[in-house]
Amino acid sequence: MANTRSATLSIRLKSETKKRLAKLARTSGRSSNFLVSDAVESYVADQERMLAELRQTDRQVKSGHYIRHEDMKAWLLSWGTSRELQPPKCVCGKQHNDKARR
Repeated sequence: MANTRSATLSIRLKSETKKRLAKLARTSGRSSNFLVSDAVESYVADQERMLAELRQTDRQVKSGHYIRHEDMKAWLLSWGTSRELQPPKCVCGKQHNDKARR
């Protein structure tokens, strides 16, 4: 680890959750502190990623680049049927290469 500085944070847990955490710590050979810290780091990273995706999606919608819900729903419902539809198109009318945007 390059940066091992840490700060103390006090949290309240339900009694049952604290017992389960202690059992998991014993079973895994890790400390409860490690497990909580790891869980918080994962949660924060997931939330940051989700919020970044929402901001990007909002920008795309505001600029007119999205697929209408009704079109997407019809396409998805056609999967596995004898009348499967072509993938829906962006409302702007252009074909987008999503892989190039990432």
